[in-house]
Amino acid sequence: MRIATIDILKILSIFFVVMAHTTLFFLNRNGNDVILCFLRQAGLLGVSLFFVCSGYFLLNNKHENQANYVIGKIKGIVVVLVFWLLFYYVYDNEFISRFTDIPDIGFLNYLNVSNANTEATPLWFIFAVIPLYVFTPLFRYSFKKEHATEILKILILMVVISNLTLVNALTGAYFSFAIFPFNLLIPFQPEGLICFLIGGYLGLVKPGFRPFGIAHLASLFAAIAALIALSLISSHAGIAIFYGKFYNLLLLTAAVGLFIFMTSLNINTSPAWVNHLSENVLGIYLVHNIFVIEIHNAFIHERLLRMTGITDTYLYILLYSLLAFLLSYGLCTLLKRTRVTARLVTL
Repeated sequence: MRIATIDILKILSIFFVVMAHTTLFFLNRNGNDVILCFLRQAGLLGVSLFFVCSGYFLLNNKHENQANYVIGKIKGIVVVLVFWLLFYYVYDNEFISRFTDIPDIGFLNYLNVSNANTEATPLWFIFAVIPLYVFTPLFRYSFKKEHATEILKILILMVVISNLTLVNALTGAYFSFAIFPFNLLIPFQPEGLICFLIGGYLGLVKPGFRPFGIAHLASLFAAIAALIALSLISSHAGIAIFYGKFYNLLLLTAAVGLFIFMTSLNINTSPAWVNHLSENVLGIYLVHNIFVIEIHNAFIHERLLRMTGITDTYLYILLYSLLAFLLSYGLCTLLKRTRVTARLVTL
């Protein structure tokens, strides 16, 4: 099932991710810059939208045997993970190490991408998708139109309880106390679970605004306002307050607002190049760190800044992100030319 506006949304999302990873070099040098925080948080928005899109389709799929469907998907994920973990391990140790000092991380520790800062770190998203696939058969039997109201109530409850974690983080940062008991909180859900379930709910009820009007614009305004608020708070409290917390209310507001805005647009068809880009979004995600070099990036950005003479940080981020995006897309296109290599950038 192809939806033109979701194809466009996925392309925007992967570009946000590429841009956020490029931004890290500059954010590490100026953590209070609101615009840099905005660009970095836009990357989180992109990932959140990937989770929402996944839930939208997976939790409303029509496959008769749900277990076999997800097991087949997980098999494909394992092949992709093994290859790219090995690739980035060699890439870090045989290529990046020639230009900059990188820590000596044993291969077994390297596999745990959540605890090791390497160029394989973005693969955490692929690991996160596995438990969501595992839960899909269980959730799928609940995602029926007659259960929509009950699902919404549970989602609201999950969002409220998980966000108490952020209240604890803020009171801990400013007043040195945490008001809510740890056992009450549910932030340590499988990564992106709430976004995934929200996507499933949106796929179930298919909200939309016809014709184009105030409500449509309000969803876009809410998304932008939430992302700006997230960036302003992050610039004062530190990016770690919200970063990686996909259940936070502001990020969810931005993701849902933008998703509803896009899916409500009356776009039924899209150019062939949009379809082709959309089909390569996962591949772009897998390969983009070859060109972005998110973690060990000083050598490339310092050299390029000198060579190009660009003094505007935001312009440089935009241009470099676009270059990395296009190079990643080109590499995916090449890999898809044979059946064997195509399996490395598709699920």
